[in-house]
Amino acid sequence: MYTSRMYKRSPIWLQNVLASVYGGLRQKLRDNRHTRSLTAQLEQLQYDVHKCDAYRQARLEKMLTHAARRVPFYRDKGTDLGQYSVIDKATVKAQHRDFLDSEHQGVKIKGATSGTTGSPLVIYQSKESVMRERAFTNRHRQWAGYQKGDKRAWLRGDVIVPGEQRKAPFWRYSWFEDMIMLSSFHLTTANMASYIDAMVEFGVDVIQAYPSSIVSLAKYLQSCDTYYPAPLKSVITSSESLSAEDRALIESRFKCKVFDWYGLFERVAAIANCEHGNYHLLNDYAEVELHHIDGNRYELIGSNLNNALFPLIRYRTGDFVQLSDEQSCPCGRHYPVISAIEGRQGDYLVAEQGQKVYVLNHIPKGVDGLLGCQFVQHRPGAVEVRVQIDDRRFDEHQRQQLISNTKERLGQSMQVNVTPVSQLEKTASGKVRQALCSIEE
Repeated sequence: MYTSRMYKRSPIWLQNVLASVYGGLRQKLRDNRHTRSLTAQLEQLQYDVHKCDAYRQARLEKMLTHAARRVPFYRDKGTDLGQYSVIDKATVKAQHRDFLDSEHQGVKIKGATSGTTGSPLVIYQSKESVMRERAFTNRHRQWAGYQKGDKRAWLRGDVIVPGEQRKAPFWRYSWFEDMIMLSSFHLTTANMASYIDAMVEFGVDVIQAYPSSIVSLAKYLQSCDTYYPAPLKSVITSSESLSAEDRALIESRFKCKVFDWYGLFERVAAIANCEHGNYHLLNDYAEVELHHIDGNRYELIGSNLNNALFPLIRYRTGDFVQLSDEQSCPCGRHYPVISAIEGRQGDYLVAEQGQKVYVLNHIPKGVDGLLGCQFVQHRPGAVEVRVQIDDRRFDEHQRQQLISNTKERLGQSMQVNVTPVSQLEKTASGKVRQALCSIEE
C-alpha cells in the first residue's frame, strides 16, 4: 500500500488517514477474538513443561499428517519426522509449487523473506498462520510490559514515507493501532533529533525497531551526552543481529530493558528475550533440531507447526546459536536458554589467510563518535568500512583506532579504507547488513 502511486502522491494528512485505515484492517486480521484466545492458550504453556511438550507433539503430528496427505513434496511420508529429509532454501525455490497445500481453498497471503543474502524466498501463509504468529509475538510483547492501549513507535522497514521526501516529518500515524511509524530509510545523522522529538511528543510507551535503527539513535544520544527524555516500558528489537554491546548502549540511553526477538519469515524457529536478558528457544513455536557444528555452536533446523498452507519440515535455516550452560532462568519459563545468536552465513568477511570471519561486533568497540558502520569487501586483502559519524567526536585518532581494530580482527596486511557516509546501505526491507562480501568461494 505504501508504495502505491496514490499513497505517494497524497498529502501527508491523507497519508496518515490511509496508513490508519490500512492499520485498522491489519489489526482486524491479526488481533481478533481468535488471536486473543490463542495468546491466552500460549500463556498457559510457558511455565508448564509437560503441557508444552504435549502441545508441541500434537501440533507436530497434526502437521506431518496434513503434509503427507495434501502437500506434494511430502506425499506419503507419514508422521515419523525422521523419514523427512533435511531441506534448504534452494530446495524450496527449485520445487516451490510442491510445497503448497494442493487442496487449500481459503485465503493465500503472499510474502517473502527479506533477501539479505540476495535471494528472497516467496512464502505463502494462511489466515490461521498469520493469527498464530501474532499470538506468539503478542505473548512476547507482554513479556516486555506492553498492555493494550499503550502507544508504540514502529521503526522498521515499512516504506511509510516516500523516498523523495527531504524534510520532516519522516513519520506517519496509525491511529487505530496507537502507533507512530517512523521511516528507517530517512534516519540520517541530521534527522535523528527530530525522530527523538516525534516519539516523545507522541507519548511512546514501547519502541519496536530494527537493532540498527535504534542503535543509531542510541549512539546519537550518546554523542550528545544525553538520554531519551521520557519514560519507556521497553524497546523490542527483531529481524537483525543484536550484540551485547549494542544492547547495553540502548538500555543505557533509553533507560529501559531491551527485549529481542529472533524469528524467520519461514516460521521454523523463534527465540525470545525475557526480562532477565536471557534468550529462550520457544519450543512451542516450532519443532527445532540443533545440528552440532563445533563446541557449543549449533545450526537451527526447524519444522513449521503453524502454517499448513506452506509447511517447511526440517528446514535448514543457515542460522547458528550457542547453547547456554544454564539449565534454567530466573524468569521461571521452561524454555531452553540460548547464550548467543550468530548472524547468518552471508554476514562475513574474508581475512588475510582466506578464512571467513563472522563475528564483527568487536571491531567498532572503543571508537568514539561512531553512529554506525558497515563492512564492504569486493576482493581479498582489502575492506572498506563505511561509517555514519558524529563529526564532532570522530577525528583522525578515532579513524586510526577503527583501522587498527579492523586489522586486529582480519589481519595486519589488510588494506582498510574508512568512508564516511550519511546513511548505511539498506536492503529493500530496510535492514542494514553488517557485512557485504561479494568474494566468491
